Amino acid sequence: MARTSLPVTLHEKITVIIDDIRIDGMGIVYITPTYPLYIADAIPGEKVLLEVIQVDKFSGYAKIIEIIVASNKRQNSHRQYLIAAGTAPLVNLKYDAQLELKQSQIKKLFQEKNIAVAVEPTIGMENPTYYRNKTIVPVKWQEGHLTSGFYRRGSHELVPMTDYFVNDQAIDQAIIKVRQVLENYNITAFDPDFEKGTIRYIMIRRGYYSHELMVVLVSNESALNFEKEIVKDIVAQLPEIKSLLFNFSPKKDFVLLSPNNRTLWGEDAIHDILLGYDFIIGPNSFYQVNPQTTEVLYDLAAKKAALKPTDLVIDAYSGIGTIGITIANQVRQVIGVEVIPGAVADAQINVRANNINNADYILADAPKQFAKWQSERLRPNVVFVDPPRRGLTRELIQATTEMGPDKFVYISCNPVTLVRDAVEIIRNGYHIDGPIVPVDQFPQTSHIESITIFKKNS
Repeated sequence: MARTSLPVTLHEKITVIIDDIRIDGMGIVYITPTYPLYIADAIPGEKVLLEVIQVDKFSGYAKIIEIIVASNKRQNSHRQYLIAAGTAPLVNLKYDAQLELKQSQIKKLFQEKNIAVAVEPTIGMENPTYYRNKTIVPVKWQEGHLTSGFYRRGSHELVPMTDYFVNDQAIDQAIIKVRQVLENYNITAFDPDFEKGTIRYIMIRRGYYSHELMVVLVSNESALNFEKEIVKDIVAQLPEIKSLLFNFSPKKDFVLLSPNNRTLWGEDAIHDILLGYDFIIGPNSFYQVNPQTTEVLYDLAAKKAALKPTDLVIDAYSGIGTIGITIANQVRQVIGVEVIPGAVADAQINVRANNINNADYILADAPKQFAKWQSERLRPNVVFVDPPRRGLTRELIQATTEMGPDKFVYISCNPVTLVRDAVEIIRNGYHIDGPIVPVDQFPQTSHIESITIFKKNS
């Protein structure tokens, strides 16, 4: 059998003009109509000298050797380490251009599925930096010191960071102080190559309004040496701390955090305010990471849903109850469904804490619960979904559309799965009502949040 002839070779140097930016923030140049090269920190229209660093039968990767003609949309952030780690792939793209890119990417994905829909300009932030209220960072001993940062793309090489650029700056400072305490007691760090060591990650959450700080030490081992001393020192270093937790999350069992939390000091959770409501936030709670734009997102979603006092609303993937609680005063009843026990427990606490009398939260798998409701002939007026990046299951879409709500409010964090799900929802008797609204929850990154309203065909 003849070997496949590729249009580029490994380490080949070529001059090209960048064609596009992929949904993950990587630049694209098409060497042939069917063979793309992917390049970090590349902006459409730029003329660059590349070196090919990886090839396979269908695509390859390259790195920029020289920018010959730069785009007028490029800026120098002086933060190439964020590019190397892939944590802020758009950091060298001017912010207006970031907003335009995210709008155009949603448009393009719908066009590819032949779905005619308007997409409004992306709603951005006045200050698109230092906005995250949560981070979880790996640690590693390097050159005699415990360092933190993120792994270089596709490797176990840690890129050291002190300025993460997208975190609340108080979080960045807390990481440094916690890391220093662990170093002082010579605590081992988990090594992904040998799968040995104690601390895997440091997780920090900070309330945007409350300024309450949570620190979680995520460990590959069930015990922490010098625990009492470490707790005392961390608490002394962090005046805002309200919660210090130990999370036993062995690599063989869990990707990031496990449900196995132990409170070392203070409270089991922290609090923060969203749209005037108080929320309890635990270590495993889903809580939007950009509270400034979350308020815009939820308020706009409620307005676009045109909620009425007589409405029965179902909130799928309800988490700790943020969406349901913030709209409860506008409708007759809210029923939330969530599969994570801790989130449901927090939602029930949040309902009581905010004196909400018309919201209930159920522990169940959403597709199964929706099918049950459908068999019981429950008919909600509006269904809100805010799924993870993998989007909705076909089962949930089927059960939801069979219940026949007037409106289906889809808050998406992944336009690829949004478009996939839209095809199915439209096939099941709905249409997109009005324009899609992108909201920039994650400036400097490739992630896109958006609101889409599906309305039942008459």
